[in-house]
Amino acid sequence: MPMMGNTMEIGLLAEWVVDEGDSVEEDDVIAVVESEKAVADVVASQDGTLARVDVGEGEEVPPGTVLGIVLGRDESLDGAPAPRSRVEPGEIDGGTAPEAALPTGTTSEQDPDGGVASAETTGDVPAAPGARRLAAEHGVDLTDLDGTGPDGAVLKTDVEEHLDQTEPVPAERTDRSSVTERRVFTSPSTRRLARELGVSLTDVGGTGIGGRVTESDVRAAASNADGRESTPGIGTARSEGLATEPTRNDADALGVTIDEERPLSGVRRTIAARMSRSAREAPHVTLNREVEVERALQTAEELAQAGDGSIGFTDLLVAATVRALERYPDFNAWFEDGRLRSVSEVNVAIAVDAAAGLVTPVIRESERRSLVEIARERRRLTDAVLDGEYSMDDLRGGTFTISNLGMFGVDSFDPIINPPQVAILGVGRVRDGDERSCTLSLSFDHRVVDGADAARFLDALTTGIEAPAVVVTERSAAGAGEWGVSDTSSATDSRAPGDDEPVSMDELVRRDLRERAGDIAAAHDWSVPTFEVHLEDGHPSITVQAPGTISRANTKRLAYAACRESVYAEAITGLRDPEITVE
Repeated sequence: MPMMGNTMEIGLLAEWVVDEGDSVEEDDVIAVVESEKAVADVVASQDGTLARVDVGEGEEVPPGTVLGIVLGRDESLDGAPAPRSRVEPGEIDGGTAPEAALPTGTTSEQDPDGGVASAETTGDVPAAPGARRLAAEHGVDLTDLDGTGPDGAVLKTDVEEHLDQTEPVPAERTDRSSVTERRVFTSPSTRRLARELGVSLTDVGGTGIGGRVTESDVRAAASNADGRESTPGIGTARSEGLATEPTRNDADALGVTIDEERPLSGVRRTIAARMSRSAREAPHVTLNREVEVERALQTAEELAQAGDGSIGFTDLLVAATVRALERYPDFNAWFEDGRLRSVSEVNVAIAVDAAAGLVTPVIRESERRSLVEIARERRRLTDAVLDGEYSMDDLRGGTFTISNLGMFGVDSFDPIINPPQVAILGVGRVRDGDERSCTLSLSFDHRVVDGADAARFLDALTTGIEAPAVVVTERSAAGAGEWGVSDTSSATDSRAPGDDEPVSMDELVRRDLRERAGDIAAAHDWSVPTFEVHLEDGHPSITVQAPGTISRANTKRLAYAACRESVYAEAITGLRDPEITVE
């Protein structure tokens, strides 16, 4: 089972594309697996034969578990890894398999990871370890079976088919001559459940596709046999003792018509498990803060017009989040096994509503990216998720998550933390008014941080949004002095339409001052002066060319007013009182 994301705890084997005993070629897809957020193909690493299948369709196992073995032309199963996915219930906590589970006349060895090593039999019948174990559990003599594997080896599916054909017949059906045997189509996990519950698959009516028998069909048959038909409020515990089935209401007794019943998909089921675990284990506290976003929206529009048009409000929100996380690093961390693990990189995850469920691709090392780089990466990740073409690398390493439901008209909500992260930010819709605003909802793990810490973090975040020039300046520093992109060789990313040079921070301030001065000059019927801006170590110097229709004194007063009203006044030290020269 591949590791699909650094927080992956379990994976689902959704489908075996080839059957045990089939030939495969290198890079052929042999199985499809699912994690919490993604679906991935497992491919053959060499030409050969799928000689052993250890994990059945529909089973969930931890990453690193052996799913099966592909043997090359001159290879055998003698040196193959043990089928670690076939541990007994007692082995879950690190115990060992009982010797009774092994075939008579065999010995077992423990591998370094706690799995049971493959058994060596004194007989001459070649068989896969999974087949030997299953045969031993049910007293099947391997010499009675015709193996369908390489060189006539008995495979687990051979044993399962034998068991299907020789299942005990109920007492009321002792006349076997009157019984018409049928091949039951179902998954290996369903076959195992039927054996555990003592249910004959030939007696079960399948409700799956093409009459396939499902686990629900087996449980229903077992319930009927025990006289426990659809008793409201009573659940059915699985014999492994590892899980308990949820209670089921009797729809007929309650006068309810069920149109359709289907299990959650692998991805959706894992999301449900992780969110339930987070809500159960992490004491969630949510702080709400009303934030004015008028200036942030205007700044995003101005930057988009000056650059390549890719920057949006969400990108400024990411930049403001980076600023707050750098100032309060306890929120840029993982909480695992009772320990807080601070992370050097600021990896902001953005929740995306995809067809398979909520997916959170990660803008890695956001603290080192300029605004254009953040915007470009966010757009790439969003497109990849919506097109279903994202990779595992796109999902790994998130340290903080932003979930925006504003586009759905949601005013505010309490988001659930994505473990092992410490906090998550929920964003509500932008509301119109004299100053447009929205609600930010910060949910945090109270085991790790206190409410006062969260309030300070939220205050720093709010400052970055309400004074966007602050984050513009910081992201410009991350972009090697440019607002747009750190690599000046890419002209399409850093030049304004019609410009021959990259757009610098000096130029952005100059354009803003001229716009502010234009608003003031219009009220007095003055001509708009020209500006030259130099930002040096946070101490700006501004040269103004006085037009012929306005005095030098009024030109200087106009320049001071434009500086005080600039969107960059709160971010650039000294811009409210700069050194102004009138020419």
